Amino acid sequence: MRLGHINGVYGLRGEVRLFLYNPSSDLIGGRVRVLLVAPDGSRRPVELTVRPGSGRRILARVPGVTTPEGARALKDFELVLLDEELPDPDEGEWYHRDLIGTSVVTESGRLLGQLREIVTGPGMDTWVVRGPKQTVWIHARLDDLVEVQPGERILVRDEAVLDV
Repeated sequence: MRLGHINGVYGLRGEVRLFLYNPSSDLIGGRVRVLLVAPDGSRRPVELTVRPGSGRRILARVPGVTTPEGARALKDFELVLLDEELPDPDEGEWYHRDLIGTSVVTESGRLLGQLREIVTGPGMDTWVVRGPKQTVWIHARLDDLVEVQPGERILVRDEAVLDV
C-alpha cells in the first residue's frame, strides 16, 4: 500500500519532509516499517521515525541519513507499507492487490474473464474484467457480489455486469 513520498529536506540533520496520501494517518508520531522505493524501482526496507513539523509539515528520520545532502538524495522516493504491516480487512472488504487477477463468473455460470483493473469512485469501485473476447465493467456493490474468494473466484449477479 502506497503511503506517500518524500518531497523535500528539513533542517541540517538529515530529516525529510513527507507528503502522505492520508495526512490523518496513524503514522504521525511513531515508528513505521516501510519500503523506500526509488524512482528507478529499487527498494529497501527501513524503519522511519515520523513526527509532526510546523504547520502542515510531516517529518521523518531515515536511519543512516544525517545530512541535508543525504536527505536530498531521497527526494521523490515512494513510501510503501510492508505487507505484514497491513491490518486484516474487515468483513466484506478486500485489498485491491488481492483481487487483481481473480477470475470473475456470473451466477448463471458465464466466465467473464479476470479482474484486471479497479477504478475507484466516490460511492463505489468499478471493476474492469477482461476476457478473451470482451471487456465488462462491474459496479462493486456488496449486493451484487455473491461470493468473493480473492485469487480464486469472484461470483457476481448477472444483473451487475455492464457490457461495453
